[in-house]
Amino acid sequence: MLWWLVACGEPQVRCGVEECGEVCASTTRPDAAKGPMDAPATPPAVDRSVFEQELLAAALQDVRDGVRPWDERAIGVCAGKKDCKEYLGTDVGELPPGDYVVRAELRVPASGEKGTWKVKFASECALERPQGEPTVSTYSREYDVTYAGPERGFRLLPLRAFESPAKEGRQSCKWTLTAPHPSGTGERVWEGGWKVPGRYGR
Repeated sequence: MLWWLVACGEPQVRCGVEECGEVCASTTRPDAAKGPMDAPATPPAVDRSVFEQELLAAALQDVRDGVRPWDERAIGVCAGKKDCKEYLGTDVGELPPGDYVVRAELRVPASGEKGTWKVKFASECALERPQGEPTVSTYSREYDVTYAGPERGFRLLPLRAFESPAKEGRQSCKWTLTAPHPSGTGERVWEGGWKVPGRYGR
């Protein structure tokens, strides 16, 4: 009779062709034949350490907070032409002669690719006319904003540059900065305004 050496998960067993079926059947593990569809439907729960929970909670809160000012003086009108030499506020009234900008420094969540977080700036100025209704001009622009690091915010400077007095004439302007949340759960709006006289008293 021809003999075979068969390894069936046990030390090699010397047996004949007919006997091997029983040997293999007796040494095969009951769960070896289970396929992927027989795997447990629910994996065991993953235990998180206190450190992991705190880290994930901080990241989640950062996303929920969305885009917001870097500090209490981060959004508004500044004296200056290309930078913020002096922060004046959000609604500043009539301005003396000089150069001015509207600027923003924003705290942006560290999560999300470029294009995830956006803000939109808009301004509207009413130019006074000696006779008739004021002439209204508008401006708007949308910006992609991203996380700039732990030491500073994402800077938008200038959002709008202007001077006083205005060569076009006396103007009364208002502005808004809107930060929609990507989840669609709402948006934040900051607003303010300024006024400038016209040259030669116009």
